[in-house]
Amino acid sequence: MLDNQNIFEDEDIAEEDVLEEDENDQVFFLYNQLINLDYADIENIQQIEISLYKELNAAPDDNLAILGLMQTQLMLGNRDKAKDFAYSLWDKGEQLDAMEEYIYIKALINLGLWKMASILLKPHFEQLSRDIDKFFKVMIKFSTMIGNLYLLERLLSNPKAPNIDMGCKEIVALYKQKNYDNHLKNIMKIVHEHLGEKLCACEYQITPENLDICLYIPEKDETLTEINSDLQAKFNDYYQKFGISGLDNFSISLYSISQHLKERMY
Repeated sequence: MLDNQNIFEDEDIAEEDVLEEDENDQVFFLYNQLINLDYADIENIQQIEISLYKELNAAPDDNLAILGLMQTQLMLGNRDKAKDFAYSLWDKGEQLDAMEEYIYIKALINLGLWKMASILLKPHFEQLSRDIDKFFKVMIKFSTMIGNLYLLERLLSNPKAPNIDMGCKEIVALYKQKNYDNHLKNIMKIVHEHLGEKLCACEYQITPENLDICLYIPEKDETLTEINSDLQAKFNDYYQKFGISGLDNFSISLYSISQHLKERMY
């Protein structure tokens, strides 16, 4: 079973179309307002947070309200509160609809709760041809964050994969040519071990020539510099151990969560 395995190992766990909801639903309206805000827009995020709490008090079983509140805490850098919402939704054990599950998995990835995300994604990888149209972007994000070229190749080669490649095929082919399969997984494992308890968001920017992992944590600029230095030192130790100078066509950037622009439905 996936939940007993290392998510960084190869495992054949073989947005608009997801967001199908009543446009008159107030919680859905608030959530869409929220994801169209830059993370530095604290005042408006907090106003939406207040409104979502009112909606949740009126309907305590509203999963989307819980997901919306989890997102407000991520955006505000309140990682512990965001985790509380994540675990409360997990513990409810309720079957989420496709839209809610997509949002939840994406939030788990952003929080560094990659094991939980892998458990939810496992049945979708197992039924890839059935589910790839609805979960493709979040599957790509997960596979990228754990550095798994095998999963990325599976997704990109599926005949039902959406035509939104963004340069993924080229960079995956380049990395395989350079024999980066294990190195990429190991580097992302170091990231998770070093920053997994700090992450509020993780994104990627990809071209046919380069992959840039963008990590967002609550710390201010002066602390960011220290954390980034520690992370780079761990990378250098790894590279020295394997006798390589680094990974070409690859970079990791560290930011304060307030620098994150409005949400993108990866």
